[in-house]
Amino acid sequence: MFAQLASTHLRILFTRRLPVISAWGPQVQSQSVARRWYSAPRDLDKEIESITDLATVAKDEMDFALESRNSVYYNDDKAAAHEAVDEMTEAYNSLLGQLTDADKRSIEMRIGMKIKEIQSAYEIMTLNDLED
Repeated sequence: MFAQLASTHLRILFTRRLPVISAWGPQVQSQSVARRWYSAPRDLDKEIESITDLATVAKDEMDFALESRNSVYYNDDKAAAHEAVDEMTEAYNSLLGQLTDADKRSIEMRIGMKIKEIQSAYEIMTLNDLED
């Protein structure tokens, strides 16, 4: 009896009754307190993870290109690095374009420096090719 009463009490604590207006008049509908309407933080985290993965691929491709410098494979490795950096940059800019200013600052603080570092390293690699 006590367990059933405690269970009912907990269910009442974690359930709200919200009025709903319908064609048949006012009704009461239960809604769980724990349920949230939004899932933005999870989606944003997925986007950040995806961009971080693209950044890792871009960094790896640039490393491959630098290792193959002065070899027959350098031009292909550099082209692959260029594509990876472009894809990473496009995904990052696309994400920033969809966010509010507060979210943009948050994203820039989390991964912005890493993105700029990879872009700068690629530019330096390209400038070194022009000097040679």
